[in-house]
Amino acid sequence: MPSFKCKDIGMDCKFEATAKTQDELMKKISTHAASAHKMTTVPPATMTKIKKAIKP
Repeated sequence: MPSFKCKDIGMDCKFEATAKTQDELMKKISTHAASAHKMTTVPPATMTKIKKAIKP
């Protein structure tokens, strides 16, 4: 299952998520980014970091 941790992209945040698919995981990450980090959209550079930090 793919997983992600905010701290893996340099954020001072304890958020961790896993999901059955990468698409499902990206939805969780987007929801978290909006609510916890006030990101209405995820900048392309941050999205690149997120995709590289996702563990299979």
